[in-house]
Amino acid sequence: MTIDSPVSAYGRAAARLFDQLGKVYEETYGRLPEQLAAIEWLLERLPPQAKVLDIGSGTGRPTAQLLADAGHRVTGCDVSHTMVTLARTGVPQARFAWVDVRDLPEAPGTWDAITAFFPLLQMSRAEIVDTLGRIGRWLVPGGLFVMSTVPFDAEHAELTWMGHTSRASSFPAEVYPRLVRDAGLSILHQHESVFHPDYPGMGAEQHLFIYATKPGDPTHAAPATAPSYHRGPLEPNARHWAAMEARFDRQDVPLIVDSLSANTRVLALGGRTVAVARDLADRLGAVDALRHDLPEEDDARALGALGVTLLPGAAEQLPPVDRSFDAVVAAWTLHRTEEPDFAVAEMARVVDPDHPQARVVLVQDAPDNEIVGLWNGVRAPLTGAPADPQGQLLIRAAHVLSAHGFDDISVTRLPIDVVFPEAGPEARARAAARALTALWNAGHPQPVQLHHALLSALRGHFSAGTDRITNDAVMLLARPRRRPPEGA
Repeated sequence: MTIDSPVSAYGRAAARLFDQLGKVYEETYGRLPEQLAAIEWLLERLPPQAKVLDIGSGTGRPTAQLLADAGHRVTGCDVSHTMVTLARTGVPQARFAWVDVRDLPEAPGTWDAITAFFPLLQMSRAEIVDTLGRIGRWLVPGGLFVMSTVPFDAEHAELTWMGHTSRASSFPAEVYPRLVRDAGLSILHQHESVFHPDYPGMGAEQHLFIYATKPGDPTHAAPATAPSYHRGPLEPNARHWAAMEARFDRQDVPLIVDSLSANTRVLALGGRTVAVARDLADRLGAVDALRHDLPEEDDARALGALGVTLLPGAAEQLPPVDRSFDAVVAAWTLHRTEEPDFAVAEMARVVDPDHPQARVVLVQDAPDNEIVGLWNGVRAPLTGAPADPQGQLLIRAAHVLSAHGFDDISVTRLPIDVVFPEAGPEARARAAARALTALWNAGHPQPVQLHHALLSALRGHFSAGTDRITNDAVMLLARPRRRPPEGA
């Protein structure tokens, strides 16, 4: 069965083709000698635990499987629902997203390596050029790129392939090296080969393989201006977090719950979303909550009694049933995911867009959040930790959601203050410095230095007469835009 794909219209033809082929494609092309040689070339050069994007990942074999088995962090993306389902089952050590690479927003300096074995054939010539350019930008300096294609001089050529009529685009073999170099990459190796598919009625195929690198030293790479990945502040000690949360003057959770009050089947993601899940269950009667770190059995039992069903898993790989929820809420989750773009695509996948209350609700700290400002301005420089890209994450999420049809987007500011009622600016600064040092001290090599640096910044903050630090959030609510039927 072919399921309507969430990918853009130009990817649907490829999705239908590979949904029909499924496992047969792997049986025919899964042991392609030149592809195996290219993967081996990568394995000999990748740093430990490299981040690898496999574009057009198919069933996950052989590319994602071999790379993940070697300890690398592999994310595959494919337009075919069938292929992604097969990959998740067959190669559980990697992540796979049902998403068209053309729908992903820019992710400069994100990947140590990118592979693209034959997906460019399913694009127009303009899209091939654009995708190669994006690959060049997405690689870290020193990053590696391996691609293969079938070279020919035509666009949208109709052909019969593996018993199916399809269309494909390409360039002559001599054009691809120029396109790769125009993408900012240096070619390390290229060769052509002939492959004879073991499939009835198919003749020999001419294949082109190119190995390339992005010039530069990865050890001196500057941080990207809009990072797609950040673990965020370290998971706080529960006791210190409770002490900080007791100081909150907040209206965020009721506003989040109100945005979902008309929904009946809600999936809540992330650790800090449990408070939202608990209140949603109280309002709706039941809610599913997915967490990568399930709580102790007693805590899970207590949540279950409140109507919260806890599910193990990661945001980048949600429960397999498509359109099984009418809403997903992820509060303070994106910055703790390996790949936020793919996590958002997964959220769109599991929401039924035809439900009248279909929505995806995302909550992250506001760009002018003063707690985030202290993290970025004080703690991050002391440890070399990355800056917190909260506002940028929601901008990127909006692009991904729009590409998946959730383009009716609104944002709401959620006011949260951390109150320090101590008498006088100095007492408030000291109390805040102690609280934040305790909260952020996990793994910090110099807690005394952190405390002094925070105290200096906080003295300036409280000297203005305030008794609080803003910890505001932004809620993004995305719904499918209701369009009139064609011809109406």
